Amino acid sequence: MESNLSNRPPYNQLLSTVAEKEVVVIDGKKGLPIYGESYIAPDMLIILCHEGTLWIYDVPERTFKAHDIAILLPDQIGFAQRNSADYRTTQIAISRKFHDRLQHSYPYTRYAPRYRRHPVTHLTDEQYQSMCHAFELLRTITQSKSVDRSEMLIHLLSIILNMVGECHVNSQTSDTFSLSPNEQLFNRFYEAIIQHHRESHDMAFYARICCLSPKHFSEIIKRDTGISPKGWITNFLIARAKVLLDSREDHTVQQICSILGFGEQSAFSRFFKRETGMTPMQYRNRRR
Repeated sequence: MESNLSNRPPYNQLLSTVAEKEVVVIDGKKGLPIYGESYIAPDMLIILCHEGTLWIYDVPERTFKAHDIAILLPDQIGFAQRNSADYRTTQIAISRKFHDRLQHSYPYTRYAPRYRRHPVTHLTDEQYQSMCHAFELLRTITQSKSVDRSEMLIHLLSIILNMVGECHVNSQTSDTFSLSPNEQLFNRFYEAIIQHHRESHDMAFYARICCLSPKHFSEIIKRDTGISPKGWITNFLIARAKVLLDSREDHTVQQICSILGFGEQSAFSRFFKRETGMTPMQYRNRRR
């Protein structure tokens, strides 16, 4: 029996808690923070699957199953189709601000580019047990009132990320950990969307950043990912808009429009309705 992710309570309800506590361990979540549609995780997420299966789109692995661990970087788009009834995970949510501290304290960037396209690593039974112990220790530290709580979290998260990275490397054949030229191009493109989406929504703008003609750039991205560059830009904007509409009720639609780089609210509303079937205000009010 399978369940539809759209019936799950929104992950956005936890955003303020994650921002306040910096690192939060979440048990028993039935799905990723994506519910039948594209979603951008504003935080960094480390997700350990205990049992069951989640079917996902637009990553090479296609499934996330028992004894898999996934690392979703901030601003990473995710797509999920469905999950099995027995699907169960433990998630570590790391606030964007704490993630930035972690990057400075522990430059895990050796692995980070790989996670954009290959977020999932399968663990052996021994590796899975070790990861469960590390997650439990992290849970204990998150609940600590020690003045050294943040430093302890940084050190343990550094260890966990290093463990995952080593497992990822060891699970590959000798030459596959290095990113292919097309994967490097996609990473550059995606990071450019994160950095410049307020400035431009034009595919040709990103082709210039990647030093390719628009036609060649579009062909490579579409062939490698199955989605056109324009599709990636649209997916990013829609997913980001949904997060802001759900989590920032202190922001008006006009303010969100400006954050996303739309010159006029009417243009943003037309774009949003064309992609979702709802106006931004209808989407914001849908649960009321």
